[in-house]
Amino acid sequence: MSNTRNEKIVNFYEMSRKRSERILPYVKPGRIIEFGCGEGATLSLLSEYFQGSTIVGLDVDRNSLMKARNLANIILVRGEASQQVFRPSVFDTVIFKFSLHEIYSFERNEGVKKALSNAYKVLKADGVLIIYDFLATRPQPVRMKIKSNSAKVNFMKFAEEFQPRKILYHVEKEWIILEKADCLEFLTKGNFHDWEVEKKEAHYYYTLDEFREHLTKAGFKVKSIVKYRFEEEIWKEKLKIVTVNFDNPESYVLIVAEKSE
Repeated sequence: MSNTRNEKIVNFYEMSRKRSERILPYVKPGRIIEFGCGEGATLSLLSEYFQGSTIVGLDVDRNSLMKARNLANIILVRGEASQQVFRPSVFDTVIFKFSLHEIYSFERNEGVKKALSNAYKVLKADGVLIIYDFLATRPQPVRMKIKSNSAKVNFMKFAEEFQPRKILYHVEKEWIILEKADCLEFLTKGNFHDWEVEKKEAHYYYTLDEFREHLTKAGFKVKSIVKYRFEEEIWKEKLKIVTVNFDNPESYVLIVAEKSE
C-alpha cells in the first residue's frame, strides 16, 4: 500500500513539473513574477533555470508561501493579483499558472479584468504574459454514464451545490446528458475530498475566444497558443469513474501574449 501511494506522489510531482517546464521556453529573463504562485512548484523551476534573474512569487495564502520560502533566489510577497503592489513597468515576464481560474471563481470577470490590468501595468513595454490554465469548450452536449453509486452521489452533490454556474442536465436511461464543460468540471473534482472549496471553484470558465477577448481588452497581443489534452494516466483515471462519448479532450491552454503599446 505504501509503495502504491509513493508511486502516485511521484507521478503527480513529475506531471506538475512537466507542466511547468512547458512554460520555460517563453519566459523572458530579467525580472519574473508569478501571480498565484501557491507552494512554489513553478518557482522552483524558475529558480533552477533562471539563476541570474530576480524572481517574485505572489500569493494571497500565507500557508502556501511558507512552504515556498526555502527556494533560492526567490522573493515571496503576500497579496492579490488584482492589487497594485509593485511599481509600473518593472517586470519582463508575468506568469499565471492555474491561478487565473481561481480569480474567476471568486471574483468572476471583474476579478480577471483587474488581474490582467495589473499584469499589464507591471510589465515593461516589451514584457511577456504567460497564462497556463483550463480551457472550456464551446457549448456542446455530451453523454456520460457513471459507473459507481458513490460517484452518482457525488454527481448529485455537484449538480446541486456547484456555485459558479447552474449545472443543467437530463437523464436518458443510464446516460446523463449535459454540457461538455460541466462533464469535465465534474471529473476534475476527483474524489470530492475538499468539496467545501471545490464547489466554489470553476476550472472550465473561458473558451479560447473568451481568453482572446479579455487579453485584447487588457492591451495584450496574443503571440502563441498551445492546447494540451489530459495526460494519459489522468484520463485513464477519469474513465474509471465514467464512460463518455468523446475522446480525451483539449482541456488546457498555454497562451503567450505581449504587452502592446
